Amino acid sequence: MNGPLALVGFSFVSSVTPGPNNVLLWASGAEFGLRRTVRHIAGTAAGIGLMALAVAAGLGALITTVPEIAVAMKVIGSVYLLYLAFQIAGARGMARGDLAHPLGLVQAAAFQLINPKAWIFALGAITTFRPTELPPVAGSIVVALTMMAVVVPTASLWATGGGALSRYLTGQRRQRVVSLALAALVVATVASVWL
Repeated sequence: MNGPLALVGFSFVSSVTPGPNNVLLWASGAEFGLRRTVRHIAGTAAGIGLMALAVAAGLGALITTVPEIAVAMKVIGSVYLLYLAFQIAGARGMARGDLAHPLGLVQAAAFQLINPKAWIFALGAITTFRPTELPPVAGSIVVALTMMAVVVPTASLWATGGGALSRYLTGQRRQRVVSLALAALVVATVASVWL
């Protein structure tokens, strides 16, 4: 059962479950609202699609055969995630405007390069669900577009959840607790990269 429906199911599970992208989207939605997080959502989807195409072109094989590249990506990703956790924790109760700006399209797309969950998503989708009845390039494009199409609503769900939470939590103390919890989740994703 490696047809289109299986690919959509795999993409949904991979993109809707917690991970670095979704924690950042949640925090961005809480900080800036859904409307200002749209570029972040689009960048996440574009980055995932481009990563799938890069995996299909052989980048995934290179990373798995040269362990130093994988370690460097983990280090860079961890440092960036810790920086973001520090920014989220420092936000005064998630009051809008505490952080400078949400991630843009290019930043969110580039973030996928250092996101281990995104690599697993792309490797799994290309190696398992690329349609064998299509030429490899066409099959890879179908997989990438499907992944992107599924990421948009799941990313929007996380950003919307963050925005709803920030509207619901009106007290500074409650908002501060949520900021610290979100920062802790980002730090936990760093730990998961190394386990």
